[in-house]
Amino acid sequence: MLIWGLALLGISILLLVVELFVPSGGVIALTSGVVGIAGIVCLFLMKESPILWGSAGTLTMLIIFPSAFALWVKILPSTKIGQNMLGDIPEEEHERQREEQQQARDRLLALVGREGTAKTVLRPVGVIEIDGHRYDALAEGVAIEPGRRVRVIEIVNMQIRVRPID
Repeated sequence: MLIWGLALLGISILLLVVELFVPSGGVIALTSGVVGIAGIVCLFLMKESPILWGSAGTLTMLIIFPSAFALWVKILPSTKIGQNMLGDIPEEEHERQREEQQQARDRLLALVGREGTAKTVLRPVGVIEIDGHRYDALAEGVAIEPGRRVRVIEIVNMQIRVRPID
């Protein structure tokens, strides 16, 4: 029983370590707890010194489980898996995304007043081409046929709005 009890406690601790690195939604941790309890029961069922071994196993689990949980809570947010699970994005990533969005806004704002050609029917949404680059655009007013010249009049919510050039 001593070997079984210690083996089950060891497996329980190993499962806790696995839970730190494999996101299972707590299934592995729950299994670890059940295996740990089975190990403690085995230690209490020993013929020689059951109280000593059972108490030692219980104390071990009372120290290891909360410590592992605290470690998991501390480490998880700083891991890539934890960030994906929690939806956290590092500040550097936020900053990079903000810069990319600002650059995209600036590129679109630079198009205001520029002229291009409708590549598809804009009824009211279609594709225009300005200086060899294609953009999705929204026609204001009437539908615009392909090949017709258009002018960018404004950018609203990252949407290019155009009017035909008469």
